[in-house]
Amino acid sequence: MLKRAGLAAIAAVAVVSMACGGSPPGGPSPQPTPTPSVNTPPVVEGITASAPRIEVDGTVTLTAAVRDAETPVAQLQYAWKADAGTFEGQGATVTWRAPRDITSPTNYPITLTVTEVYDAGARQNVVSATGPTVRVHDSPKELGALALTFLRDFANSSVSPSNAVRDFSTNCSGREAEKGDIEDNRRRYEMLSSSLRLVSSRVNAGATRGDVAVACSFTSRVIHCDPPDPSDPETLGCVVGAVGTASGDCLMTGVYEQDRWWLCESTYNGRGIAPPGFRSFFSRKR
Repeated sequence: MLKRAGLAAIAAVAVVSMACGGSPPGGPSPQPTPTPSVNTPPVVEGITASAPRIEVDGTVTLTAAVRDAETPVAQLQYAWKADAGTFEGQGATVTWRAPRDITSPTNYPITLTVTEVYDAGARQNVVSATGPTVRVHDSPKELGALALTFLRDFANSSVSPSNAVRDFSTNCSGREAEKGDIEDNRRRYEMLSSSLRLVSSRVNAGATRGDVAVACSFTSRVIHCDPPDPSDPETLGCVVGAVGTASGDCLMTGVYEQDRWWLCESTYNGRGIAPPGFRSFFSRKR
């Protein structure tokens, strides 16, 4: 009787165990929870531009060096971005075209977002990188504006000679020569009015040098006459208070330095015969 009762108790325990979800002896083992696959994000090692600066509506080639441990770089997704302009092409190498109508010069930072899709599209890695900054110029427009600004300052007797030549390169001899001209002009004349018309503004193929032509006319009053000198007819015809006009072509050259345009040399070609007392208006611009 004791033996029979013991077997019944064992059977009852087995039934209870199976009812609670246990596996019978020899049944399947519980399966472990799947572990997500490990995937390292792409790495953008660098972005290069074919040129550090371009002209409006010009193009520059951008190339990204990218590596990824699991996905071929050609299968990654590339999204290029700039504040303006358009991108042509796709992938790690594209062409960026600068905008046209802008206030120049303007710097445009380039950014790149790289996306890696894996696990049959269920997962993705996204990384971003900042590329080079491309400087965009409208060089003829900028150089022409510099020339007109200088001539307006020249025509304003209240502007000091030093301030008037602020946009001349210190590496050009024309800066000191022009300053001397203005000092002499301020000593002899009081500016009354001016007329300026931009005729042309051009830059060379490399956008490193340029030239500007402005049709210019200045009306002024004589405020000082040097002592009469028979060898200098100009001093003989000088009359304090006389009003006259000097007209001609103001010609300037420009040079690109330190990420901007500067004026370099300035000359004046007069038209007609200046009235007595005004032939030295541009004393050194012959």
